[in-house]
Parts: sequence; structure tokens; C-alpha cells
Amino acid sequence: MFHEGNAVLPARLYFAALLSVSAALLPLCSAVADTVPAPSAQTKAVDTVLDSKRPIRDKWALVVGISNFENSKVPTLKYSTKDARDFYNYLIKDANFQPSHVRLLLDEKATRRRIISELGNKFLARLARPGDLIVLFFSTHGSPSQMDLRGKSYLVTYDADPDDLDATGIGMQEVNDKIHSRVLSDRVVLVLDACHSGSSDPNAKGMYRVGNMNAQELAEGSGQLVICSSRPDEQSWESKRYENGVFTRNLLEALRGSSGKLPLGAAFEKAQQLVETEVREDRPGARQSPMLNAKWAGNDIVLSVPASEPQKLAPTVIADLEPDSTAPSSGQSRPSSKNVSEVQTIAMAQTVKAVSMFPSANQKLVLTASYFSNVPNPKEALTAAYEASAANFNNVEFYWRKAKLLIQLGKWTSAMECLKGCIVDDPNQSDFYLARALCYHHMKMHGLATRDIETAQFKNPLVSRNIEFGE
Repeated sequence: MFHEGNAVLPARLYFAALLSVSAALLPLCSAVADTVPAPSAQTKAVDTVLDSKRPIRDKWALVVGISNFENSKVPTLKYSTKDARDFYNYLIKDANFQPSHVRLLLDEKATRRRIISELGNKFLARLARPGDLIVLFFSTHGSPSQMDLRGKSYLVTYDADPDDLDATGIGMQEVNDKIHSRVLSDRVVLVLDACHSGSSDPNAKGMYRVGNMNAQELAEGSGQLVICSSRPDEQSWESKRYENGVFTRNLLEALRGSSGKLPLGAAFEKAQQLVETEVREDRPGARQSPMLNAKWAGNDIVLSVPASEPQKLAPTVIADLEPDSTAPSSGQSRPSSKNVSEVQTIAMAQTVKAVSMFPSANQKLVLTASYFSNVPNPKEALTAAYEASAANFNNVEFYWRKAKLLIQLGKWTSAMECLKGCIVDDPNQSDFYLARALCYHHMKMHGLATRDIETAQFKNPLVSRNIEFGE
């Protein structure tokens, strides 16, 4: 339930955005009011109801989770990256989101630049159209508006400086501005399990002990549905029972209820009850009660409803996307490559080279781009590789093939980022280090190139001891 003026509306009427945050965003309401002409009440009501009944044309999502931060002043979180990956898996496995339509940024990939880029021209602003559904999920620390002289609240990115969040964090008003001014869709579900309540307790999110966000104030400012993970005077907790935040885990369980067909408002009410019960039982004296508020009247939504007109990503879009965090972490199971279409398999098979067939340790090995990949149509093969890796996000082989094609095309930075994920998944594969060494060489980072060659030789005694870089 939420309050709009003096009226109380049921949760099933809410539609546009989920938000679990913990700091007030007071300036947003007036900023929007100053820049957007107000339509008549009758016209606005009619348009809102009609728009909310349109079928969902397509579905897109950006999922961000940060447990470890570059700055040692920012305390680590136990389960934020797992929360994000679990939410990502829910979207692609249970909620009918195409894997290529969901971007996952974890830890070091969740920088301020990357997040703003994915919200903007690289992904959402470039692809979303009117009638689409957009889901944004953030699990990280927050910095409360009460701690800022101008009353701003921030999401803490991987590379944020807690002493200079205005320049290095992401302001909540900035997120809303991006959504309103750059993204064409008016259907945005925003889930931020990013508590600004703050605490010295390692099981609570936030860097300072102050109040949580006022959900109604944020809803009025953004014009969207808002779910806060707790009330303004409460904290949001990570669980003692399982490896998740209490709010995210129970929200996912609620969304999967009734075979995934539970409306959003009903899912919130169920999650609210589960969160309140668990925190009351596990943390005597503590309370956590998620809140839902919005300035919206219209039909409720079921997140798992299939898109009516799903689109395929254009090759130009795929080529411009930077590698995300969908490469698996070490120890995850890998599905069979039989899920890839025959066309994709053939296209990527052209990139396979017997890299592991090294010359003897005394023979010279010259590393060039063609050593790793020399297919006739690398751009076409790269398009197929991107689609295949999105469909098989737990299989490192598809990311390896993609990295080799990026090397052939001379996209050294993108190839290096892709190889980082490969190395995380299989740190003993010497081929990955040799490929990254070539990237470092072309980026004039010769010390790092030498180190990766030495690592490859250590990992695999069959690697030549006489390695040079060619052009």
C-alpha cells in the first residue's frame, strides 16, 4: 500500500519502478516540476491508464552488484555480487528476458563510467523504445543525503572515493535524470538493494548510521514506483540463514511465486511479510519493513510476461558493447555448447586454433593477432560469438573465442577485459595469459606483457621459452 495525497492505493496498482534504497532524494521533485510542463489532471489520468495497458514490446535490464571496492575506506559487503547474479539468473531463466538483453556488472566492472555508459548510449538509451520494459537492479553501498551538504544521496561504485562521492559516485538524481532524459521507455522497474542507512555492523549495508530513504518522497520526485528495503529509521540486513541480502532473497522468492505469474504488487506484499518475519526472528530488537510508494495509477505488471516483439541486437551494437560479468566465476557448472545454434557454432568454429600446440621450449614463438585468430570474416564471426556467449554465459570457451576475434580485429582493450573473465574462470590456462600479453604489448604496457608471458610459461612447461611479439 502507498499514500498519494490523502488516498491509499493498493500495491497492485503500481507499475513503473522498484527501488529499495535508504536516503532521501528531496531535490528531485522540484527539479522535475520546474522542467516538465504539467498536463491537465484529466489528460494525465487518461494517458497514464491507457499507456499502462499497452503490451510489453521488448524487455531490457542492467544488473549491478558490488561486494569489493577499490578504495579500502569502503567496507566490503558479503553478498552483493551474489544478489546481483541471482537476480540476473532470475531474469533470464524465469522472467523471459533474453540473455543478450541483460547486462551484468560485478565488482571491478561496476565503475561509475561503465554504469553511466550502460544506462546511456552503449545500451539502454540506444536500444529501449516506447512500450519496452526496463529493469535496473543495484546492490551496493549507499551514501545518505543526510551526510551531504546539498542533501544528495549516492550509490557507491567500485571506484568511488568516499571522500568525494559527488565526483566519483552516482547520485540518485543522476540515475533518474538518465532514465527520464535518455531512455525512451516509460516502463522502468528500479530495484536498489543499496541501503543508505549505514552501519558499522558488517551485516548491514551503508557507510553511515543514519536514516533510510523516504520512499514516498522519492516516488513523488521520479514519478515511478519505489520499493525501499526498509523504513526511513531502519537498516537493511544481510541474512544469517543464507548467502543473500534478506530483501533481495525474499523478493526473488516472491516473484517466483505462483509459477512466476504473481503480479508485482502482490510479490512485494509477500516479500514484505517474509523480510519482517526473518529479521524479527534472527535479530532481536531489529526491524526491517520494506516500503512501496509511487505516483502511479494503472494495471499491475507481471515481470515474467514475454515480450510481444523481441528484437535481435544489431551487429554494430554488439561490437560496441564492452565485456560484462556474465563470464562464470570459478567453480560454476558449465552447460553444454549444444544450446548454441548450428550457424553460431560453425561461425565460431572458424576461430578455433590449436593454440595449445606450442613449439618446443627451445623454438621461437612469435605472438601476433593471426596466431590466435585468422578467420575470413572476423566481424561476422564476432557477432555470432557475442550472441553465443550471451546464450551460454556459464561457458568460458565462448568468451575465449570472443576474445580471440577481438584480438584479430585489433580491439585490444575489449579483448583484455574479456580475457580477465576467462582467467578468473580458468586461472591455469596458459593460452589466456599469452593472449593478454599480446594485448598489453599493443597497449604499450610492456611490463605487464612480460609478466603474463612468464605466468604462461610457469603454468605450462610446454610453452616456448623464446617468445617474441610480432606485428
